[in-house]
Amino acid sequence: MNRLFDDIKNSKIEKEVEDVYKGALESYFTDNSIRYDYGCDGYLVSNIVYNNKTKVLRLIMEFKHDEDFSSKINQAKVLIQVLYYLKSFSLKSNEFPEVILVGDKDECFVLSSKQLMPYLDEKIDWSIAPSTARFKNSLLLNKIAADNTIIPHVFQIDKNFKFTDVIDDIQAIAMNMKIQIKLTEQNISSIYDYFIIKIIKDPNKYTVSDLVFIFINLILDPIDNYIHPKRKNTLVLSNNDHIYINGDAYESFVDYYSLDYSPKEKERLTSISDRLYEDTQRRFRGEFYTPTVWADEANKMISEIYGQDWREKYVVWDCAWGTGNLTRDYYFKELYCSTIFKGDLVVGSKYNTNATKFQYDFLNDDIDILKGAELLESMCKMPRKLLESLKADKPFLFFINPPFATAGNAKAKDAKSKNGTANTEINKLMKKYNVGKSAQQLYAQFLYKILLLKRRDNLSNVKVAVFSNPLFLSGPSFEGFRKHFFEDFKFVKGMLLKAGNFYDVSNDWAISFSLWDTGTNTDISTFNYDIKDITNENSIVTIGKKQIYNLDGLRSAADWISIKELPKTKEIITLKSPVNPDKEIVKTDQEALAYFINDSNNIYANTQGVYLMSSKITRHIRTIPIYKENIMQCLSLFSARKVIKSNWINQKDEYQEPNVNHVKYKEWEKDSIVYSLFNVSSYQSSLRKIKSSGRDFNIFNELFFMSNDEIKTLADKYNNYPLYMDAKNYSNERYLYLLLKNIHLSKESRDVLEKAKELIIKSIEYREPFDNEFPQYQINSWDAGWYQIKQLLNKYMKTELEEFEGFYLQLENKMRNLIYDIGFLKS
Repeated sequence: MNRLFDDIKNSKIEKEVEDVYKGALESYFTDNSIRYDYGCDGYLVSNIVYNNKTKVLRLIMEFKHDEDFSSKINQAKVLIQVLYYLKSFSLKSNEFPEVILVGDKDECFVLSSKQLMPYLDEKIDWSIAPSTARFKNSLLLNKIAADNTIIPHVFQIDKNFKFTDVIDDIQAIAMNMKIQIKLTEQNISSIYDYFIIKIIKDPNKYTVSDLVFIFINLILDPIDNYIHPKRKNTLVLSNNDHIYINGDAYESFVDYYSLDYSPKEKERLTSISDRLYEDTQRRFRGEFYTPTVWADEANKMISEIYGQDWREKYVVWDCAWGTGNLTRDYYFKELYCSTIFKGDLVVGSKYNTNATKFQYDFLNDDIDILKGAELLESMCKMPRKLLESLKADKPFLFFINPPFATAGNAKAKDAKSKNGTANTEINKLMKKYNVGKSAQQLYAQFLYKILLLKRRDNLSNVKVAVFSNPLFLSGPSFEGFRKHFFEDFKFVKGMLLKAGNFYDVSNDWAISFSLWDTGTNTDISTFNYDIKDITNENSIVTIGKKQIYNLDGLRSAADWISIKELPKTKEIITLKSPVNPDKEIVKTDQEALAYFINDSNNIYANTQGVYLMSSKITRHIRTIPIYKENIMQCLSLFSARKVIKSNWINQKDEYQEPNVNHVKYKEWEKDSIVYSLFNVSSYQSSLRKIKSSGRDFNIFNELFFMSNDEIKTLADKYNNYPLYMDAKNYSNERYLYLLLKNIHLSKESRDVLEKAKELIIKSIEYREPFDNEFPQYQINSWDAGWYQIKQLLNKYMKTELEEFEGFYLQLENKMRNLIYDIGFLKS
């Protein structure tokens, strides 16, 4: 913990400073998670024990490269940036950072976030980027600089510096902090969920109305809702009902969240309660609720394209109405609202009172008319007026947020209710017309029925305004769907937003809202979207542009890799993990050196679905045998997938065949060899005498990068007899070592490779004690993979391993800049 000065003194950029601090924090707070909420440099959550007291630490971090933090104005410059992040937490999150850590290469300080809380009520533009806040709020900047309550102790980072002193400050502040979060329209849903799940015992025994009443009643009247004086786990409500709760969680809740609201604030929270009710009902069915701010933005976009009077000009049909979130705040001349659930019509009865509302299963009802039957009222379940409008070829606009469920989606929230939901009549029609796997997606089915309605009656003016997963524009499984849909509809405009902006949905993926007009697309491969986000003032801003693309008619990166059709003659033992044999014997290609697991071709699969193995794995997923002929392709694509991290904007980007004639491609290829060797998903291993069916099997690591003689000499020097004999008995040189002998590497790759060799040489002396303690890693195999070696280094040479990872990060950063230039991904 006292080495931070040595690690940070030569830092050249802010990212290097950040990595050193985070490494030090993770060394101390081992039970931690670091997130990057709202774009901050880091938000660490960890359980801590200090002076025999236990608490959850919530620490927000902000790092610079080289600032003079002895200056109050320089402190204020970075604190105003932190203030903007705190504003986002206060409005949007059910958590709030209690401690602030600010640091650069030679100074750092710790501060209680309580000291910045008075500034959260400032009347300033909270929508600007936090990084620019110091330039656009000069009055506030001077105000913070002049605040005599903000006087942090600034630590000087020199050879006498001890990071443990900073840790002590962090823990002392955390243990004495008390911050109460106020409920807002943005955060009330997640706080409500927390209350129901963590505090109410057995919430399933209550109705939706009961749950919303308990929560809102507590917020509005905390005095008359209290813990029973003699029963710790019983909540007494103002109506004298007794509710069984988790008493400790309740005490923590009322301590952490503010229950003090003005009459106007209480009125606002009461008005939200009906939406909590509706939202809870829909979540129980596995559906998504459209927040008002995004429904308004969708209405605004339609007005920009089709005029402010579009609600007068068009027949509007929301055929996935639910309870009317898209339409309920607006007047429509001719609006049709249909939903599969009769209860939605009751709940939404007070909205759009002049609309025609009806129970209708859009994906199963009136299928005969799509197959050619006459469009007669006697045959249709839709209202007569709607039928007449279709027959009269009136201009139609379908305005929908259909469900995103997939048949058999067992990982989805409320999977039980979703399982099998995609097995509809439209699903059958899509399969009949060879639309492909997209037939399993409910939102694609909604779009497909709209397409069939348009074709059935040759409608000349149909618009579609739809919230959906944008995958239908990029995913290979949607290619058949696109061929059909793009024949009749052309893209007009779209926006992309974080799915987390929809209540109870993950932040890891994107939701799109797109407008489609009658016509044919001139470009069916690229679609330009505005990236939008919500500000702390609950308004929508455009933060960038995104081109969504598909590879229809082009060769994907997965298809680009050469695969030889060879007889499977070599028997091998399969693996569950790098050092855990499965004992199943399978046949493989005689020439296979290793195996490249290359799951779905988009960025989202990079983390879990892309790795290298020395033998086949048990699970049947996309595995490519690596030969001498395709090793450069495999390692190049492996690297292309690993240098890019998935986020909600890029996750569905598809990898394509690269431009191998690019001036930098050969250098990329060579760097990829070294990058692949030491990636965390490079699971090369070397195992001996695995017994199965009365036979012994060996797994050799053909991706080892040192010579047999080098390891044998080291084994002899350190008197490691098992290692020496393994090198003698299995003395063939490994393929990658021979390959590297004839390749001139870049400086970054050379640095990584030489540092790795240095670590192996220095760690040989630890192999025998490590093997005695952890025999499962078989560390005395002379060609042991980096996965195996890393376990030893983590135990005996952690500092040296961290230094190595710094060199590796430099190589990764260099390669990341090339990924778009050489064409693996479209920019």
